Amino acid sequence: MSIDGGIFVGRDETTGTGADVPTLLARLDRLGVERALALSPRAIWFDEREGNTELLQRCTQSAGRLLPVAAINLLRRDPFDDSIAALVGQGFVAAALVSNVFGWSFENYAVRGVARAIGAAGLPLMLCVNDRRDLTAAAAAAREAGGPVLLRWTRGSGYTVMPDLVAIARDNPNIMLDVGFATQTGAIALMAKRLGAERLFLGSGLPAAHGGAPWFLLHAAELSDVERAQIAGGNLARVLSVPAPTRSPRCAVWESLRDRVKIDTHWHTSGWNVIEPAILFEGLSRSIARHNIRLAITSSVRGLSDDLIAGNDETASFLDREPHARGLVVVNPLQPERSLAELERWRHDPRFVGAKTIQDFYRLRLDDARYTPMLDRLGAMPGWPLMAHLPGMKEAASRHRDVVFVAAHSTWRHRELAALPNVWFDIATSTPLVAETDIRDLIDAVGPGRVLFSSDAPLMDPAWTLGKLAGLDLVEADLERIFAHNALEAFPRLRLET
Repeated sequence: MSIDGGIFVGRDETTGTGADVPTLLARLDRLGVERALALSPRAIWFDEREGNTELLQRCTQSAGRLLPVAAINLLRRDPFDDSIAALVGQGFVAAALVSNVFGWSFENYAVRGVARAIGAAGLPLMLCVNDRRDLTAAAAAAREAGGPVLLRWTRGSGYTVMPDLVAIARDNPNIMLDVGFATQTGAIALMAKRLGAERLFLGSGLPAAHGGAPWFLLHAAELSDVERAQIAGGNLARVLSVPAPTRSPRCAVWESLRDRVKIDTHWHTSGWNVIEPAILFEGLSRSIARHNIRLAITSSVRGLSDDLIAGNDETASFLDREPHARGLVVVNPLQPERSLAELERWRHDPRFVGAKTIQDFYRLRLDDARYTPMLDRLGAMPGWPLMAHLPGMKEAASRHRDVVFVAAHSTWRHRELAALPNVWFDIATSTPLVAETDIRDLIDAVGPGRVLFSSDAPLMDPAWTLGKLAGLDLVEADLERIFAHNALEAFPRLRLET
């Protein structure tokens, strides 16, 4: 069993997400979580005192499973108010500052005094940061508090801020770091190595976020049992002086989804010039095996953002070594002749099953005239879909009805593409926030028969996507479509390998 380092009790009117106490407890049970630190959206967005009072009342309904965290709103905080000291007697186990609420940030001068007051009260300080510009100021607030500080990146995936977060924790020994942002394969294990597992915890953000996404990352991480148990709740129990979790962390739904045979339609070789601990062949291959991926469809980051020909060669070299992988030929609208030649070079190799471009990398849309030669060629190559980002896809797919398109990261703006039968939908996204990655709405809009399991590994570990699916309670037939059958329809050349 485990302790979740951050969920929300009550409705968040800014996103429309929310759940009552019984529903939250049922979701925690499904994830194998025993207790959770709880915050009130009402205290954050409307009225601090009213929301925190309501939170205390709701936590009493949970038989001790929900541990109340007082949200402090800087905009209503009187600098002469000494009420923070009274929070302990009211039953709060910590106090939280959430940045970017009605415009205030951790750079506000008042943060210093509030952080000192929270530390003086003997309460751990939770810092919820959702703007990278706040990171330096958050570190200063942690130093003002002096006592235990729980630092959380709550914007979504934090792969671009990982160096800052780890450096802040390194330089401030009183900080414990939430690993829920660490989407990259191997990132949690790397942080445990750099900082020590005793400095880490996990907050899911339920129900505003797909809570299974960060928890599945932890279950998938290559850690010792002791390290996993520390991060899953042992460290929070120590800091909060509450009983330690009674059992080792285990999640049956994680094990069930991990063990399903699946086709992952979105992978990459090489890396994105950020911290990615598992971009070498051995790490990629272990991840494919660990998640029981029958086939991983991959393309080269080198081909997309550096050298087109060398990148496609890199994909071919990976396919030479990994039998459970298939490739996408990268095309570049700024190099049309080379791109057409690359399609011709690989079109008869059965291991290549489609093409890939990222049009916004080139500051273009997919309906730009420079893509027309490539789309015309793909239209004459039956069974060769094109995976791309969303800008201009609606227009391109409307004009090129003979081309199959895979809309990468399509959990937003999917409704504008739903009526186009030649578009399939990829659910790989960097954010766990429900408002920005609403897979349920995607399935309702386009039907379960056009949704593809996809992770964007290793930048996003496959466990990240699995965790989002875990909370949807999909029927078996829909799971089978999403995990395997749909990929065989969208990428017909996959059938060649059988």
